[in-house]
Amino acid sequence: MVGPSEDWSGFAGLSPESDKYKRIKLVLSSANFKHLKKYAIDSRRRHQMNLPPDIDCSINLTQFATGFNNLVLELTFSDNIYWIARIPYRTIDDNTKTSLLSEIATMNIVRQRTSIPIPRIFEFEMSIDEPFGYPYVLMEYLGGRKLDDGLAKSIPRQYHTKVAKQFANVFAELQNLTFSRIGRLWCGETADQPIEIIPMEWHHLPGPLETSLEYFYNQRQGENREIVALHPNNADWLTACWVLKTALAHTVIEDRVRGPFPLCHLDLHFGNLLFDDEYNLTGVIDWSNAQAAPIEQLSVCPELVIFPGLSEEKNRPIVEFKKLVIQFVKEMENERAKEEGKGEGKTPPLDQQQGNMKQSQHLTPLSTYMASESAELMHRQYMASPKGSLWAAKRVAKLIYGEHITWEQLRKVYGCMPLL
Repeated sequence: MVGPSEDWSGFAGLSPESDKYKRIKLVLSSANFKHLKKYAIDSRRRHQMNLPPDIDCSINLTQFATGFNNLVLELTFSDNIYWIARIPYRTIDDNTKTSLLSEIATMNIVRQRTSIPIPRIFEFEMSIDEPFGYPYVLMEYLGGRKLDDGLAKSIPRQYHTKVAKQFANVFAELQNLTFSRIGRLWCGETADQPIEIIPMEWHHLPGPLETSLEYFYNQRQGENREIVALHPNNADWLTACWVLKTALAHTVIEDRVRGPFPLCHLDLHFGNLLFDDEYNLTGVIDWSNAQAAPIEQLSVCPELVIFPGLSEEKNRPIVEFKKLVIQFVKEMENERAKEEGKGEGKTPPLDQQQGNMKQSQHLTPLSTYMASESAELMHRQYMASPKGSLWAAKRVAKLIYGEHITWEQLRKVYGCMPLL
C-alpha cells in the first residue's frame, strides 16, 4: 500500500506570511514527536499483541496535508502499516474540544454498528498539558483516493452500478442508525460512555430538538433574518425569504416529524469519499459535522442533484446515477423489512435503548422521499446560503408553481410582506 503523503504538498502553496503557515510551523517545531512515535508503537502493541519486538515508527514532517483547522501527518511503521495523525493547529477551546469528542464518538458508533468503511480511531488526546504538547487523534489509514469531480461525472460509466450500490448502502445504513432527538452525538470525555444527544454547533436553534419542524423552521428563519439584514427593503430578496420559508410545507414528512432521526453526515460528496482503482469504496471521511437529524436532511446530497444551467444531455449521467442509488436503497429497505418481519434487525433509537419512543410501523422510507420532487426542494432550500438565496428561491418557485405563477406575481404578494 502506498502511503497517504505521496500526494501531500506540505508547505508548498502556503504563504510564509500567512497565519496558517506560522501556526503549522510552530506545531512542527515545538511538538514532542519522539513521544508521539513511542505512543503510537505502544498503541499498536495494545491492539496487536503479536507485533515483532523491533517494530519502529517514523513521522513525515515535510509532506503533510492541512485543512481549515487541522494538520494531518503520516505515521509509517517498519512493517509498512500507515496511520494518520490529525493535530489541531489552532487554539483549542471548550467548544472545539466538544466538537472533536463528538466526532470521535460518531466515528466509533458508525464503525461499530455499520459496514460503512470508516477509519478506526486508535488513540486521542485533548489536553495540551500531556507530553506531546498538543491535542491529537491517531487513526487508521484506509487507502484509496479522492475523485476530482462528482461521482456521476468522474466515475467511468461501466462502474456506475457498482458505485451506486455502495453509495446506496451508506444511505441505507445511516437511515437505520436512529436517535430520539436531533443533535450531535456524545459519549463523554472518554468517548466510550452511553450515547447522549447534545446541542448542535451551527444551528440557529442548537437544541437538542424534538421535531423536524423545529429543525427546519428555525434554521430557515435565522437565515432569512440574515438575508433581510444584507438586503433591507429589497422586494426580490424578501420574496426569496418567503418562498424558501413556504417551501417547508412541501418538504417535511408528516409521519417523520417526531423521528426517529437518522445519523446524517451533512457533507456527503465526492471530496469525502475514497475509492481504490477498481472503484471500491474504501472510506467515508470527515464526520466533523455529523449529527442526528431529520430523514429529509439525510436525502440532501450534492451527488444526486442536477445542475439547472446544464442541458438535459449533460445532466443525464446524474439523473441515471440517482435512479440507481434510489433503486438500491429501496432494495435494501425491502430486505430489512423482511428481517424485521421475522423479528430480526429492528432496534430502538440508540440514545433510548429502553424503547420509550413509540415506533410506527408505517414510516415513509428514505427511498420514497429521495425519489420525490420534495427531495430536490429540500436540497435547494437547505443549501441556499444567504448570498445565494435569491437564485435558490427562483429555482424552488419554479419547482413548486411551474409556469402557472411568475416571480413577478410572487413579488407582488411577498415583496412588501414583513418577515415574521
